[in-house]
Amino acid sequence: MKVWQRRVIGILGVGGGAIGIAAVTSVVAQQHNPIEWLFSLIFAALYAWGLWCGVRMLEGSPDAERKNLIFWLVQVPVFSSPVLGYFFANGFHLTVSVQASPLNFNANFFLGSTFTYSLLQSDKPWILGVNLFALGVALWLVRVMRRLPPNNSSKPTPLRGAA
Repeated sequence: MKVWQRRVIGILGVGGGAIGIAAVTSVVAQQHNPIEWLFSLIFAALYAWGLWCGVRMLEGSPDAERKNLIFWLVQVPVFSSPVLGYFFANGFHLTVSVQASPLNFNANFFLGSTFTYSLLQSDKPWILGVNLFALGVALWLVRVMRRLPPNNSSKPTPLRGAA
């Protein structure tokens, strides 16, 4: 992996995670229901995980690519229904979705971190979507991981033995 690529993914993780934690903190201050606090705590943990993954990527830690792959895959699905809804984006998102009734197609992008959840809200429509940016990063990380040396590190292996 090139240094600039590692930096971009790392900065998105660190910056997006920090912004996300700040966003969750501001939302929690306005909530009064313990269930809402629980959901906010889950999203705060996801943003903290993203911050950690970003730091690992910036440091060039072994297995940073695999950890980041899982983190970016968590951001791919977008869905909403009267029963449950979920959307999580860290750093940037480019999302496309389709709403069932009335039929509606939507595209959205945002530089920053955002999250949405719903639980047992009968007024929520059926929506299925994909965060194309997160999917692209995940597919790119898979490609990078296939090229890694067997020790699973993107750092160059030092030469050993007598010259």
